[in-house]
Parts: sequence; structure tokens; C-alpha cells
Amino acid sequence: MNRLLLLLLALLLPLSVVGCPGAASKTITGKILARRGPDVVPVVDAQVRIWPTTPGKKADTFEAEAVQNLRGVATTRASGAFELSALSSPETFAEYPLLKGYTYMIEVEVPGYYITSSSFEYAGGSQYVEMEIEEKAIDVLDTSG
Repeated sequence: MNRLLLLLLALLLPLSVVGCPGAASKTITGKILARRGPDVVPVVDAQVRIWPTTPGKKADTFEAEAVQNLRGVATTRASGAFELSALSSPETFAEYPLLKGYTYMIEVEVPGYYITSSSFEYAGGSQYVEMEIEEKAIDVLDTSG
């Protein structure tokens, strides 16, 4: 019994020192939806872009390069879900973690829908963002005679 307890403690000790995988990860997840009649449906293959705009009072310090250069990009899956865990710079091609304490802009673009944007505060850790976008009306004008 004591050996089993010691073995169990030996296995759990490294997790308490290092932490559980993903426990302190910085991630923005979410879902993009659209209304079709009375139903709300997921939007597949939407391009989701985020970027930090304004630091809050307790914002992470960032001195590597200008914050306004940073972007995060993801594409939605069949469920409308997306996940972003890093920002990158198109100028230096460097990758950075998400910046805690900033206001972020989120922009969604997909053919057949209006480009939609919004802002949210990122407090750190794992955060969920959901957006509903509007489908474009299709007007067809027949001028063939």
C-alpha cells in the first residue's frame, strides 16, 4: 500500500512542479455563426483575423516591435470553431504569444457574407469569442432579354 502511494506521488509530483499541460496557455477560441431564416448555423472556411489595438492598465509589456504589426489568423472548421494561440509579424516573420490586457479587434471574412468586425478585451488564459455574421442577399438581374 505504501509503495503504491509513493509511486502515485512520484508520478504526480512532476505535474505539480511543471503544471498541467495547457493550464496556463494563452488561447482565443470561438465560433462564427450566421442566421438562416429561423436557424443559426456555423460558418465554415471563414477567415478570422485578430490584432491588439489598445493596452489596458495591466497589459503585458511588449518591446520586441510595434504592437500594431502583430496579427493572428485562423480559418473556421465545419463546426464554425476557430482557435488562435499566437500572433505573428508580417514584417519580421517572428511569432509572439497573445498579449494579455489588450483590447483586440476581430474581423471575419468569408465569401457570401459581409465582412464583420468587433472588439473584445483579452484578460489572458483561455478566452471564448462568438460572432454572428450576416449573409449577403443575392440579387440577380436578368438583362438577356
